[in-house]
Amino acid sequence: MRETILTILRRHGEKLALLAYLGVAIAVTPILAQLFETAWAESHALRSLMELGQLVGISQDMINLVFLGIIVGLLALMTLDPKKRWQALLLWIGLGLTLFILNSAGVFVPDVTGAEDAIWILPGVAFGLLFGGGAKALTLKQNGPTEYRRATWGVYMFLFALVFVSLIEAHLAYPEFLEVTEQGFAILSVDDPSVSLQGDGLLLNIVSAGIAVGATRRFTRYESDDSFFVLGPPASGKSLLLIGAYLEALERDKNKKRSKREALNPSQDLMELVENLDRDATDWIVEATGRSELKNLEFKFVRGSLFPKNVTVSSVDYAGEHLSRIPDALNDEIANPDQEIEALTSGIRGANKLILLVDVERFVNNEGLGLAEYFSILEAAEDKSIILVATKADILADQFWEETETDPEKSFDEFKQYVEDELCQSQQFSALLRQTPETEVHPVYYETTLNDENERVPVRDDRGSVVTVGFRRLLQRLGG
Repeated sequence: MRETILTILRRHGEKLALLAYLGVAIAVTPILAQLFETAWAESHALRSLMELGQLVGISQDMINLVFLGIIVGLLALMTLDPKKRWQALLLWIGLGLTLFILNSAGVFVPDVTGAEDAIWILPGVAFGLLFGGGAKALTLKQNGPTEYRRATWGVYMFLFALVFVSLIEAHLAYPEFLEVTEQGFAILSVDDPSVSLQGDGLLLNIVSAGIAVGATRRFTRYESDDSFFVLGPPASGKSLLLIGAYLEALERDKNKKRSKREALNPSQDLMELVENLDRDATDWIVEATGRSELKNLEFKFVRGSLFPKNVTVSSVDYAGEHLSRIPDALNDEIANPDQEIEALTSGIRGANKLILLVDVERFVNNEGLGLAEYFSILEAAEDKSIILVATKADILADQFWEETETDPEKSFDEFKQYVEDELCQSQQFSALLRQTPETEVHPVYYETTLNDENERVPVRDDRGSVVTVGFRRLLQRLGG
C-alpha cells in the first residue's frame, strides 16, 4: 500500500500539486481580498502617501492603474518563462478573483471610462517588463529557454509588501498625522500618540497571508533544494553511475527543439570519463579511480513539466578504499585528515541525500558486499535521506529474463522487486534495508554481453553508444 501511494505521488505529484495550489488560491484569495478592502478603508498613512499624486495632477485611479500595470508586466514575463508558466496561471487566477471582489466592493479598481484613462496602465506594464528582464525576449541568440527570475522575484516581493502593509493598516490603530489635499499636504499635531491592535480576524488574516506568501515564495524557486553525495565500496561503479545518469539526461533532452534544450553543464572530469566510454570499442575504457585521485563529477538536468526545477547531480568520485576511513573522519577521530578525506567528509556533511551503492556483481560472485561502513556513516551523518542503488544489475537482469521470460526494462517495477528479493539473501543487505526503511532499491545497469574471454563488456547500439537501463527512473527519483 505504501509503495503504491509513493508510486502515485511520483507519477502524478505535479498534477496533485497543481490541484492543491489551485484549491489554495480559491480558498485564500477571498480572505486576502477582504483584508485589502479593510486595509484600504482603515488606512491613513498609505492612502495619504498615494494621494500625494494629486499635488501634480495625478488622480488616484491613475496611480492604481500604474500599480496594476506593474503586476501585469511581471506576470506576463512569468507566463513567458517555461519554468513558471503554470505558477503564473495560478497567480493570474488569484489576481482576477481579487480584482473581481474589490470591484464588487467599490475599492481600488480604477474607474476606466475611455482610452485616455486606460492608457495609464502602460507605464506600469513597461516598468514591470523592464524590471523583470523583458529585454531578454528581444535577444536574437539565446542559450536554451529564457528564465525571467527577476520577474518571479518581483511578483513575490510585491505580494509580500502588499500583504505586510495591509496587515498593519487593517489591524493597527494609530493617530492620523498627515493630511493631503489638492492645495498641499500638512503634518497634523497628535494629541494622543497611543497605538492599539485590532484583533478581529487577525489570526485568520495572518494564516491566509502566510499561506499565500509561502506558496508564492515556492514559485520563485528554480533550483532544487536537494544535494547528493555518492558512496560505494571499491570498484562498485561510482564513475559509471554518474556517466549513465548524465547520458540519460542527455538523451531525454535530445528530442526537444534546440531553443528549448537545457544546458547540462557537465564538469570537465565527467566529460573526460564520458569521452573514454564513448569510444568505439568493446571494452569499458573507464578505469578505477586511483587512491590519491579526486574527480568532480557534476551535471544539471530539469525535473518536471508543470513545475520544472533545475536539479544538480554532483559528487566527488574517489577511490573506494577511502570508504573505511570515512566513519572515523565524520566522528572527528582522525587528527590530521588528508585532502581526500576532508573532501569526502565535507561532501557528506553538505549533502541532504546520500546515494549508497550496492554492487550486484559482488553478490552474484559470493563476495563480501563491503557495506559495513555504511552503518557507521549513517549513524554519524544524521538527518540524511538515503537512496539505495544496485549497480551492475545486468547479471540479475539476465536471470530475471530467463526465469520470467520478461524484458526487465519493460517490467521494471517487477525487476526492481526481484533485485531486492535476491539481495535480501545477504544478511548484510537485509540489515541495511531495515536501517533505511523509508527507501527502496533502484537497480541500474549497462546492457552487457560476454566476450571471448568470458568477460562482461558493454553492448553498443547502431550509433556505437552504450545502452543503459534504470537511469531514467533514477533521475526521476533524484529530482522528486
